[in-house]
Amino acid sequence: MEQLQLKTLDDRHPSEKLVTLDLTTLERRKESLEILLCQKVQRGEDTSQCMQALHFFRDKAVEQQLYKLQLQQKKEQATFNSLQRVVVTAFAILGLIAFFNGVFKVKGELQAATAHQELTKNSE
Repeated sequence: MEQLQLKTLDDRHPSEKLVTLDLTTLERRKESLEILLCQKVQRGEDTSQCMQALHFFRDKAVEQQLYKLQLQQKKEQATFNSLQRVVVTAFAILGLIAFFNGVFKVKGELQAATAHQELTKNSE
């Protein structure tokens, strides 16, 4: 079993020495706690607090993963909604262009037909 490596400041008894651990990241804290749990099991001591802390770290990690997934889903939904708005707006603009093209084309044809009729009337 791996023994907890402790850095001490002097040569006193291990239970009296000042201990410094690298607890900067969640993984290192969890690793140190697992080592401590193994040591407590070997010595036959109560491990309930260590187990509670390990469960806390596990639940915290799961909670962080769920939060990341939820955030990703919200970003994807926002992207989809934005894209949907752009597509709907583009089709609305295309519809307006087609409508006005048809209106002006018919209006132009009517004017041309009216002008042609007037020319034929005047030429008679």
